[in-house]
Amino acid sequence: MKKISQAQEEMLFDYLDGTLHAADKQRLETELSQNRELKARLDELQNVELWLSKIPLEEMPSRNFTLHVMGKLDQYPSRSSTLISRNGIFLLVGILVAVGLATLLVSSGVFDGVQTTINLNQELPQKYIQKSLPPIALSGKLIVNIVILLNLGLAWLVLDRAVLKPLFQRRMHAGH
Repeated sequence: MKKISQAQEEMLFDYLDGTLHAADKQRLETELSQNRELKARLDELQNVELWLSKIPLEEMPSRNFTLHVMGKLDQYPSRSSTLISRNGIFLLVGILVAVGLATLLVSSGVFDGVQTTINLNQELPQKYIQKSLPPIALSGKLIVNIVILLNLGLAWLVLDRAVLKPLFQRRMHAGH
């Protein structure tokens, strides 16, 4: 099955809109008679266009709608950057509190007694693996330390994306 290229897709749209030049139209119609996938895609697009044309508009927007909307965009200050920073700070504080509590619990020895081993020989059927596998020892302290490191990585990511990036973007826009 051949994949339809982006250029072919755009040609199909232009063909449906009636904006395709005569030479391109002739070439496309020849290609449509030879390529089943392209013809099937044209049929899909025609069905979508037919379905969309049957949907009645509740109210037709005025001719100047886009002009009015675009003209008023700069009137109102954007509040999303302060919201992002505030939410990012709350998320960062939550992550740091979780890391602090987990570090406190690890340092006080809460997870020192938690030990387990995973014996893969009991879990996997012998018909797949003939040799015996060594058991894997896991300690609660190791698992919690890994979780702490992952949370610190997440905290750096949140600090960069949700706090520092909006802050520096705001400063950059204020300076210009």
